[in-house]
Amino acid sequence: MIKLLLEFIKIGTFTYGGGLAMIPLLRDIAINNHWLSDGQFADLIAISQSTPGPIAINMATFIGFKEQGILGAIFASIVLIVPAFIMAIVLSKFLTKYRKHPAVTAAFVGLKATVIGLIATSIFQVGVVSIFEKAPSDLASLWCLLDIKAVVMLLAAYFIIRKTQKHPLYYIVGFGVISIFIW
Repeated sequence: MIKLLLEFIKIGTFTYGGGLAMIPLLRDIAINNHWLSDGQFADLIAISQSTPGPIAINMATFIGFKEQGILGAIFASIVLIVPAFIMAIVLSKFLTKYRKHPAVTAAFVGLKATVIGLIATSIFQVGVVSIFEKAPSDLASLWCLLDIKAVVMLLAAYFIIRKTQKHPLYYIVGFGVISIFIW
């Protein structure tokens, strides 16, 4: 329980940019501590995005529950958000006074770039797990390990979403049902 709490406090303290920016760090702790496999983590992202609530809290709740039961779920969720809550209160006082200062403006430009990098890393990691049967070790094995069904679903989803522009819930439910029948 202590290890679980320390890992989630670390993520809550050192991640800026919201739940999507936390995904690479959540993945690292989940994989390194053998709490989840890469495939399970990709599934957790999909489930966390399709359930109500912030993605990082949904993920922390699941991992906490899986490792330590109900108390683990509660404490992992709480310690994930408390550092950011405290920092937001403290920084709001500072930023109200100094938000136009060039150093503060420059720091936020750097933070935006970092958050974009973290989110891009998440997209890449989930993409590799989603469209390959296992992570390719070299370029030659890339085509052999490609999961054709996943690529077809990805392309179909892309084109259908571009053409129809419906609420995301339709796509989540629709492609979830379709994937039950083709896998």
